[in-house]
Amino acid sequence: MASESGGPLDACVGNADGSVLMLRHTFVAAQGAMGEGSALRIGLLTAGGGALYQRTALGRIAQPWRAGAFNVVLPDCPGEFRSPALALLGLAIDARHLQGHDVRLEQLHRAASALHGDPVIASVMGALWHCAEAHAGSAAFFEHGVDLVLKRLAGLPVASPPTRRALSPAHVKRVQELIDAHLGDDLGVVRMAQEVGQEASGFSRGFRLATGMTPYAYLTWRRMEAAKPRLLAGHSVTEVALAMGYANPGKFAAAFRRVTGQAPSRWAGNARGELAARV
Repeated sequence: MASESGGPLDACVGNADGSVLMLRHTFVAAQGAMGEGSALRIGLLTAGGGALYQRTALGRIAQPWRAGAFNVVLPDCPGEFRSPALALLGLAIDARHLQGHDVRLEQLHRAASALHGDPVIASVMGALWHCAEAHAGSAAFFEHGVDLVLKRLAGLPVASPPTRRALSPAHVKRVQELIDAHLGDDLGVVRMAQEVGQEASGFSRGFRLATGMTPYAYLTWRRMEAAKPRLLAGHSVTEVALAMGYANPGKFAAAFRRVTGQAPSRWAGNARGELAARV
């Protein structure tokens, strides 16, 4: 922890042999490598916070870190991180010290795979800090506190995977109306998501579940559908491309071919022939 703090720690106490340490420190926003070292580290956020990104062999964490929640980093589990400015109450336990407790590192994988908010662990860490300051980190007290924290970490429930829900028909209709009203504009996923009050990543998943297409693919399809009657009416490919938001007619033609299987001019000629044959 000290190596990642960017300077001396605000306060640090530990047991006699240094195998258990506690600290208080304010960290600046930072990013880089993480997870080197032989200590299990638990960081309880006491102030500040924001979006935390962390990637290790255990997976990826991309969550808002709020006061009262804690992060667990296992020994010798390297990766990368991006963290906001924050103040932490930290507990570091040397891996060799873990051998005296009935907890295996594998039992802590769940704890290290996400941010958690557990009032018991937060209370125990607060008590450990205050008593360690008062009693200079007596071995008996540290052992008891560490045991409580480890047992609680090992018993954290498995987080339920987020439920994936399709966008409702009403929301799909609103997005379709937005697209149709802005066919020639630079319309992105963020703007579509805002139309139905969602954030972009969740909106994209829900939209694909509802329509079978990504938002961008759906936008392209709606543009090509709107282009067809214009082509049939005799407008040039360049005119139709500009009306559909394409500054480059070649890119419009390529998109039209992907959607319909034919170049715009060929499609228009074939469509006119089919209409004439019906008359």
